Amino acid sequence: MLGTMKWARSIAIVGGVLLAASPAIAEEAPWSAGVTEARKTAAQKLLEEGNARFVDRNYSTALEKYTAAVKSWDHPAIRFNIVRCLIQLDKPIEASDQLKLALKYGAKPLEEAVYNEALAYEKLLANQIGELELKCDQPGVTVTFDGQKVGTCPHSEKIRVAPGEHQLVGTREGFLTRTVDVVIIGGKVVSHSVSLDPLTKAARVVHRYPAWVPWAVFGGGLIVAGAGGLMNLKAASDMDIYDRQIASACADQGCTEEELAGGLSDQRDSALRLNKIAIGVMVVGAVTAVTGGVMLYLNRGKTVYAESRESIGDTKVTVIPTADGALMTMFGRF
Repeated sequence: MLGTMKWARSIAIVGGVLLAASPAIAEEAPWSAGVTEARKTAAQKLLEEGNARFVDRNYSTALEKYTAAVKSWDHPAIRFNIVRCLIQLDKPIEASDQLKLALKYGAKPLEEAVYNEALAYEKLLANQIGELELKCDQPGVTVTFDGQKVGTCPHSEKIRVAPGEHQLVGTREGFLTRTVDVVIIGGKVVSHSVSLDPLTKAARVVHRYPAWVPWAVFGGGLIVAGAGGLMNLKAASDMDIYDRQIASACADQGCTEEELAGGLSDQRDSALRLNKIAIGVMVVGAVTAVTGGVMLYLNRGKTVYAESRESIGDTKVTVIPTADGALMTMFGRF
């Protein structure tokens, strides 16, 4: 970038060139056609005010002055000062647009030194602006670039962009939303074709547990509960045998505790213990079976969009599932 002294010297040249031409030449010049002397004077005044702001490095205010000046007189020299401001404000695309207008008539409206400087800027800006060649053939896809709608596909466009990271998004109902983060380098051209995949293509059903686990728990619970039931039947059968033996041995006069203290008492205690164990086993089995049922309910399956990766040149593209579909994000450098 040029130093302050050179800026000031160049501005002085541009500032004095506007009214330096003879009336005859001014009348013939296409950039002066139809411009009254009053408008020229107003433009000259605004130009000088802008020059003063520029020398003070107040580029935003200088730009406002120059912009107001071209509304009075669209002179290429004023356009070139606008270019200088935009370069200082790091707006290469706008500067390039203004430079094309400044060079519209070639060297004639500019001093030789200023014209050569403009050509140098033309080369400089060419290396500071990248280009994105965008193509989309899929009908109904809406494409945005850096948050601004580019168009609805089918669509093709060449977009000039400043170097750095930019975001390209393609959306369509029923399709994966694709977001591409593209890093642009000045002077380079990036080509990209937007194409979306339907949600059904990327969808898959996932389960909380392997399919066999809930069934194993549920079935295991039923088996345990069944075993407890069989134990309970055995305990009931042993108790019936005990009752029949008591009825047979003690039917006439009854039996004392001492008489029952033998094998009959042991048989009764065994039946009672087995009954308690059977109840515990049935409870455990029932709880396990209920747990298995809950697991079966929770394991019904959920549709998700699996993350996938692909490569486009040196750039990685990632599809990330979201509540509304999925995002495809591309990172890298071109």
